[in-house]
Amino acid sequence: MMQQQPKNGRAQAAAFPFCLSALALSLVHFSVAAEDQQLQTIKVQSTAIQKQPGVDKLGAEEIARPQARSLAEVLDVLPGVNAGGSPRPGGQVINVWGYRTVEQVQVQLDGANQVFSKYQQGTSFIEPELLGKVEVIKGAQSALYGNGGFGAVIRAETKSVDELLMPGESVGGFAKIGRQSNGGQISKSVAAYAGGSEHSADILGYISQSRSGDGKTGDDLTYLFSGGEQKAGMLKLAFRPWAGHQFRLGMVRQESDMRTPWAARSGQVEAPSSSDIKRYGEAEAWLRKTVMRDQKIDSLNGEWSYASPDNSWLDLSVNYAQSRRYQHDKRPESAWKVDYRSSYGHESWVTQNSRSLDIRNVAKLGDSNSLTTGLSWSKQDWDPRSFLATKAKDPDYNYGWINAYGGNRGEETMRSAYLIHEWKPLPDWKITPSLRYDQVALYGKPNLAPIYNVASAGHDYRPVSFTGWSPRLAIAWRFSPGWNASFSYVDTWRAPTVDEVYAAQTPLSNLSGTSRYLKPEKLRGFYYGLDFERSGVLSAGDKLSMSLLAYRQLVRDNIYMRLGNGNTGDSPGQTPPAGTGFYRNLSGYEIHGYDLTLDYQLRGWFASAALSATSGDHRNSLRDPWGNSEPVVDIPPRKAVLTTGYRVARLGLTFGGQGKFVRTQDRIPYFEGTRTAYSMPPSKGYVLINLFAAWQPQSGAFKYLEARVAVDNLFNRSYNPYLTEGIQGMGRSIRTSLSWRF
Repeated sequence: MMQQQPKNGRAQAAAFPFCLSALALSLVHFSVAAEDQQLQTIKVQSTAIQKQPGVDKLGAEEIARPQARSLAEVLDVLPGVNAGGSPRPGGQVINVWGYRTVEQVQVQLDGANQVFSKYQQGTSFIEPELLGKVEVIKGAQSALYGNGGFGAVIRAETKSVDELLMPGESVGGFAKIGRQSNGGQISKSVAAYAGGSEHSADILGYISQSRSGDGKTGDDLTYLFSGGEQKAGMLKLAFRPWAGHQFRLGMVRQESDMRTPWAARSGQVEAPSSSDIKRYGEAEAWLRKTVMRDQKIDSLNGEWSYASPDNSWLDLSVNYAQSRRYQHDKRPESAWKVDYRSSYGHESWVTQNSRSLDIRNVAKLGDSNSLTTGLSWSKQDWDPRSFLATKAKDPDYNYGWINAYGGNRGEETMRSAYLIHEWKPLPDWKITPSLRYDQVALYGKPNLAPIYNVASAGHDYRPVSFTGWSPRLAIAWRFSPGWNASFSYVDTWRAPTVDEVYAAQTPLSNLSGTSRYLKPEKLRGFYYGLDFERSGVLSAGDKLSMSLLAYRQLVRDNIYMRLGNGNTGDSPGQTPPAGTGFYRNLSGYEIHGYDLTLDYQLRGWFASAALSATSGDHRNSLRDPWGNSEPVVDIPPRKAVLTTGYRVARLGLTFGGQGKFVRTQDRIPYFEGTRTAYSMPPSKGYVLINLFAAWQPQSGAFKYLEARVAVDNLFNRSYNPYLTEGIQGMGRSIRTSLSWRF
């Protein structure tokens, strides 16, 4: 039985959604009285197309509206999802329910793994301009994904030919230009496409490029080294030669070049010292604090699917995907005498590859049953290499050529099988039991430097493997017209990563060995959902939808570094024996909270509210497995996003505003009255106001044009989001774009 966690603050959390709901609905009621026109169906937020509590979906309009510079910024409006890291390109982290690591928030682009794992860097890099839809599956609710994902699986999909073609056309093109005032970003995109789902073949080519300078914060400080050049392109093909058969192939490439601090997630760059300026000159003294970074991400996915027109039990798909994430950093030669051993040396090359294969069949067995069965395989490998100029003459460090401290070479292979049975015993009931089996094997590779390959120090890179079952049960009940209740339970696990098992220190450290003794993390999750959708609620012709998800996730044997002085051993007050590894299993933690979304439409008016609150506590402490309990570090503050607007259908004009209300976060880990080194600084609450407008004429000479404008941080508010670890948010930005489809 898992220990019950402290309940401080739950009463206030329970009251929070209802206060904000009343505020959102009163705003809508004001809109109702002001206008009396025919209802227009408008996609406003994820709630407009959401069908399941805990699964948020964004369509093309929601992605395009903010004219965002990163996927994290696109998703930041969703309940329970927050952008972390830094505003700097390549520094973004996506946090879902307090989870932010790459093994707990998995990101895919057209089925290909996109997560990037490197200390103090962002975790995924996807150009929003390429995207047509995004789905966020929160928690570990789906049996289609294994080994981790306790926070979420994020499935991003690129634009399709059907989304871009004008009605009635089979060939088309697209051109777009945009500008953002904060940083002076200029972006350009062109595309050409033909075919569509009604034809036997598709082809789509898309190219996007942007260049920006340094942006400014809300108090008008220049955010140094926050600009750069980014390019993205894709080619997609589809072929439907016979009834039921479809072949698809897609290739995406994204690349960027920028001068940036090595730690992309860091804040402002400190000014060089007067002695450095005197010695190197002012320009070179500044450059010594940066790296020149070249980054490339290549993705490929291929699919064959066959849906038999005669046999309902045969709906088969075979999907293959692969990706390569590559990052090359080089420091100025004037900095090569500084010891950068802990930050990937003076020049580094980090390559991460992923490949996956999934074979799946969905069998419909009458009106009441369907059975999904599948086999999957995936492989990931990591190869971080560095040159440490200060060790160029030291044979223990391979004359400077090493695998970076904190980055390990290795491979992970996973073989899986899953079964999902959807059963409808009664018209208003659906019961979905599922079972997944995963086998995970890790293969370590010795470090290039002999000092990290000493058997007597506990360096052991032999393979390790883990196996386990993940049962799940979901129940949905339509208990009244428009009302649905749901419950889900999951018991799953996560294997240790290559970095956790094979991280090694030098023999001079007490924690020198690898961590082959690690056990998998285990999760029991409980999800309680309620959703509602009905027309004519407050007025004839209106539509109201609501989705509420309450969740409780209990994790045990969580994996973390050995911290503190005196309690890093395997019992209180003991130091670990020589050769002990840097990582250990801890007691565990609990994370609980709720996500609430409301969406209301009346004639041309629309309004929505997205509300969320998350709380979490470690049993004991990260630094002391036998000490007092403490809050989970990465828990976001409570957040509400309220949106309202109006669409003038005959003019093709949509305009509106959005408010983001973020609470103070001061519930952080302390030790003996002092904030711990691993906790984030507390943050104050803030409110951001954004505006948006889009104009797409319905007829005339400008029929195929679309003009957009968005104002981010309208009042140029100075604020420090909690999940950016104290880094200031960006100031006001006016974002405009003009596109033409032909």
